[in-house]
Amino acid sequence: MTLKVFQCTQCGHTLFPARYFCPSCGGGQWRGCVVERGTVAESTVVRHRVGAHVDGDVHLASVVTSAGPIVIARLTHVMRSGDAVSLDVDDAGCVTGRAF
Repeated sequence: MTLKVFQCTQCGHTLFPARYFCPSCGGGQWRGCVVERGTVAESTVVRHRVGAHVDGDVHLASVVTSAGPIVIARLTHVMRSGDAVSLDVDDAGCVTGRAF
């Protein structure tokens, strides 16, 4: 699935996730914008998870999307700040990032 961010139809403010009202102008109408790319802002590794049934590290990052909003994405492998990623949404609804 593709990742969608939301743009206010009144003022053009773009955000993720969608809200009832735009924080910039108070408008309540949104249009979905598909986002396929972003840049890693910060990343971290989760090594121990309480109740996890799967072993292995989980790589997470704050990703600045090409449309502007920041999303938290699960990365396929270690990445550094400034690395370009392609973004999509997996079957569980999680945002994932892969290296270009």
